[in-house]
Amino acid sequence: MEEKQAIELFLQTRSEESFCTLFELFYARVRRYFLLRGLETSTAEELAQNVLFIVYQKAGDVREKELFQGWLFKVAKNELLRHWRRQRSRNEIAWFEPLSDELTERLTTEMEIARNSDFAEWLRYLEPSEREIVILRFVEELNYEELAAALDIPIGTVKWRLFNAKKKLSAIITASSPDNRTRRIN
Repeated sequence: MEEKQAIELFLQTRSEESFCTLFELFYARVRRYFLLRGLETSTAEELAQNVLFIVYQKAGDVREKELFQGWLFKVAKNELLRHWRRQRSRNEIAWFEPLSDELTERLTTEMEIARNSDFAEWLRYLEPSEREIVILRFVEELNYEELAAALDIPIGTVKWRLFNAKKKLSAIITASSPDNRTRRIN
């Protein structure tokens, strides 16, 4: 089933069956969002499950179904902020049980590529807000309207921030290219 159809079906019926389809389509993307933000795999899995549970509970809050993905990643962003606040207030880190081996295996290849790529390294040089907009636009492929909904900012601000982040990322990529490394050494 296509994402758009799955979203529409879930928002219309809010049934467990339609949610399962939605979960299958978006779990890996939400998990990847957390992994690219630097979280451990088990934490990313738990937070992704939390986000999708919140989506299940609060699907009635979606005002514009076309912006569902923006709303979904806004929920993910808020869950990440809650996680960071909880971590700051705790002295111990709690370890979470990972998902089943079957589901983990399905996701491993995609996540290893994302985690071990040059792209992940380049993202580390960006400010957190720049990193977030780049991940949501180019990894999660949200459009400008969805970005505005996810980040709770006007579309003009989305375009400006994205322009600046792309400009900075371009400079980072250029500086890290093998040709430039050789020139700097000589």
